[in-house]
This record gives sequence, structure tokens and C-alpha cells, in this order.
Amino acid sequence: MLRVLKGDKRKLLLVALLITMLTAAVNQTVVATAMPRIVADLGGLDFYSWLATAYILTSSVVVPLAGKFSDLWGRRPFFLAGVTLFLLGSWASGLAHSMHWLITARAVQGLGGGMLMAMNTITIGDLFPPAQRGRWQGIMMSVFALATLLGPTLGGWITDHWSWRWVFYVSTPFGFLSLVLLFYALPPYRAAHKPRVNYWSPALLTVSLVGLLLALTFAQQDLSWTTHRVLSGFAVAGVSGILFALADSRAEEPLLPPWLWRNNIFVVSTITLFLVTLGMFAITLYLPMYLQIVTGVSATYSGTLLTPMMLSVMIAAVVSGQLISRLRHYKIFAVSGLAVATAGMFYLGRLPVDATHAMVVAGMIISGTGMGIAMPTFTVAVQNTVRRTELGTVTAASQLFRSIGGVFGSALTGNIVLTDLSHRLAGLLPPGAPAKVDPGQVLGRLMQMPGDPRLSLLKHAFSLSITHGFFIGAILLTGGLMASLFLEDRELKARWDDQPVPE
Repeated sequence: MLRVLKGDKRKLLLVALLITMLTAAVNQTVVATAMPRIVADLGGLDFYSWLATAYILTSSVVVPLAGKFSDLWGRRPFFLAGVTLFLLGSWASGLAHSMHWLITARAVQGLGGGMLMAMNTITIGDLFPPAQRGRWQGIMMSVFALATLLGPTLGGWITDHWSWRWVFYVSTPFGFLSLVLLFYALPPYRAAHKPRVNYWSPALLTVSLVGLLLALTFAQQDLSWTTHRVLSGFAVAGVSGILFALADSRAEEPLLPPWLWRNNIFVVSTITLFLVTLGMFAITLYLPMYLQIVTGVSATYSGTLLTPMMLSVMIAAVVSGQLISRLRHYKIFAVSGLAVATAGMFYLGRLPVDATHAMVVAGMIISGTGMGIAMPTFTVAVQNTVRRTELGTVTAASQLFRSIGGVFGSALTGNIVLTDLSHRLAGLLPPGAPAKVDPGQVLGRLMQMPGDPRLSLLKHAFSLSITHGFFIGAILLTGGLMASLFLEDRELKARWDDQPVPE
């Protein structure tokens, strides 16, 4: 068991965890700034969004499977498999000669990235008793925030000075280093008995999740929840989800055990994280657009203005994690952090059209500080309720619903903001133009006419629509805050041996 690791192996494993977290997290953002060059080189503009979608799909689907199976067969094979798949996907992406090849390679990379993110969080739980996990979960979250900050800038620099292919190759040395460290430091796991797995459960869960995530992706692309492919995706998700529930209830080793849903802390944390991730996607998606169009800054400078938010997340996460470990209680941090984040979102939702850079940055810092305080608490709280043998199952299940919340948030916010914006922009077009228009086309047309008086109206329309999205996000965060009030505040255990058995 990992908790008996001492000395050099323990230190090397921690180094490997930090490297894998940074590498996997950077990869989620580093590709964004290279995408225009990729499309120009490979073509396939119609498949542009699938470069991100393929990664999100596979990385989300693999999390609950890797978490559960690592409880049965140990972390080592899944951690090593995750790094290997990530490296193979990275190299295949760099060698791509068509958009279809690149999308397939990104899907493989997503499988590896999903395993890495899940195993990283689970292994922290293996290495440290609950009372010490807050400190390390805070550090890991700060590393994730750092990766989010560095990714776009690094991707742009590599694309400009080398080639977009090196955006994928650059992670190779770090991947190989972590592979060597993990191979040396992670001990093999010998199960007390050979587990009997019902493979219908993972197959049906995979089909259900793919159907759901595709439906949400199509809803964002179509700006509608009622198109044929959206409804088909939801239908596949619903039918296979019911079949999964039936199969899993009869399995000897269920992927989502019934006791999870009787665990107050897991249920409340899952609902809270789903709503919070749902609401925070408004910032992730539309804050850069707000900065560039409404406040008039360049794309590069808009990235610079996002720095204070990421720094506030990093600092708050580290401080919060340290305090959680010291006080051995977490609810006060969950509730207070979400209260601060909600206040920041409401502030952003009320920004005027003539908002200054300082006003926008203030809202970002408030929201970022709140998220940094709150987010490490939920993983620590959930892991505190289970035995070590269920650590992978409960951690991966929590991460899964957080991922679904993110995809749902992207679709919901995109529909709300872009539908509202298209109606507002219709008034800027000549008589006879369609009532519902593509915001990108109007923006491109008017930006080519710097002296056009309609540019100020364009700025006004974008401001109202995007801040409307922020306000909706604030309402969702309020729901998450209300849910967190029902979170049971158990004292974090100082040892593994006195962890409670799930009810």
C-alpha cells in the first residue's frame, strides 16, 4: 500500500504527481492558441471544435472506470497506462496529416489525460491520511491553476517560434520522466482475491456518458436543445443509463455502489460541484471575449488580464489547504469560499458597458479567491468518508459529475449568451436581414469598418449579453452555495486506521 512508502520513493512519487498534473493540465489549454494555425495547415474548419470535444469526451468517460478498477487492481497499471496513452496521443497528434487523424489522436490523448487526473487525486489520498490531504489537494489545485495560466501563452509562443506540432511534442520529456519515476516509486498491488467484474456495467456507462456528452456538445453547436441529433444523444444516454443502473445493481463490484447515494457528504458535494462548475463556465468561456470586444484590449493583453484571477486561485487554494489540514474541518471553507465566488460573479454580472479594466479584474480576483478557497474542500470531504479500498471509486465518481457539469455549463451558457446576442445584433443589420443571425459574421463585418457608428452598438450588445451570462452563472453558484449548507462537517481523521466504513 502506498501509505507505507518512505524516504526517497515517497518524494519521487510526489514529484511524479506534480509533473503529471502540470503536464495533463497544460495540455488542456495549450492547444487553444495553436488551433487557427492547425486549421490553416490541415483544413477541416467544420471539425474545429472537435479538437477539444474529442479530448473532453474520452477524458470524462475513462475517469469512473479507471477509479473503480484501480481499487480492484491497484493504481500502478492505470497510472502507467495513462502516461503511455498520453504520450502516444501526443506524438500521434504532432504527426497528424489530416483533421480526422488529429481528432482521433486527441481522443487517445484524452484517455491518458483522464486517467492521469483521476490517478493523481486518488494517489494523494493513498499517500496521506485525511487530515493531511487538504494541504496537498490545495497544492495540486494551485498547480492546475498555474497550468491554466501558462498554457495559452506557451502554446502561442511555440506555434509562432517553432511549429504547432511542437505544442504536442513538448510534453514528451516530462511524460517520459514521470513514467520512469512512477515505474520506480509505485509499488505493485496484490489483491487479496481475484475480483469478479461485470463488464456490461462499464460498457453501458460508457455508452450513456458518450451519448450525454455528445448531446450537450451538439446543443452548444446548434444553439438549440431540440435538434434531432441533440434529442438522439439524450435518448441514447437515457436508455443506456437505465440499463447501466440495472446491470450495476446486480454486479459484485458495482462502478457506482448503492452506498454512494446514501452518503450525505458525497451527494451534497456532487450536487454542489455540479452547480458550481456549471456556473463558473460563464467566466471560462466569455471573459476573454468580454475583455477583447467590450473593453477593447488585444488578445495577448486579455490573457495578461486573466493572470490576477489565476494567481488568486493559486494563493487561496494553498492557504485554504493548509488551514483545512491544521483545523481538520472543511465546511467553513466550502461555504465561505462559495459565498465569495458568488459575490464575484454577481459583481461581474452587473458590469456597465463602460467598465474599466480595473473593475473587471476586481471581479475576477473576487471570484478566483472564492474558488481557490472552496474547491479543495470537496475532494477532501468525500475521501474522508470511505475506506482506502473505496478511495478510487468515490474520488472518480465525484470528478465525473464535475466534468459533466463543465460540459453542461458550456452548452447552457453558450445557448443563453449566443441566442441573446444574435437577437440583439439583428438590429444592427439592414432591413430584410434574418431576425436571428450569426454573431461571428456580424462581428467580422463590422470590425472591418472601424469608423462605422454601429461599432458602439455592437459593443453594447456584447456587453449586455455576456454580463447576462455572468448573472446566470451567479444564480447557479448561489444554488451551489445553498447546497453546501447541507454538507456534513466531519472531523478529518489523523490516521487511516480510524476511517469509518461506508454505511
